[in-house]
Amino acid sequence: MAERWEYKIIYFSAERWTGTGLPSDLNLKFDEYGAQGWELVSTGSIERPSFIPWGASKTVGVISYFKRRVSS
Repeated sequence: MAERWEYKIIYFSAERWTGTGLPSDLNLKFDEYGAQGWELVSTGSIERPSFIPWGASKTVGVISYFKRRVSS
């Protein structure tokens, strides 16, 4: 029988980020998911473009993709 998986997609807003990077409680959240059997598969940033030629885009959030095996 083939393995079955369930998936979770979580969005983390960048509003609480500081100049030093991600909030410290993000690691705690990831640890919590890991304790529940979730495996982090991928993470991607959500960018807001700058509309001025010399401006850089700004990260407004991160999407993280998790999976865990479904017990039969």
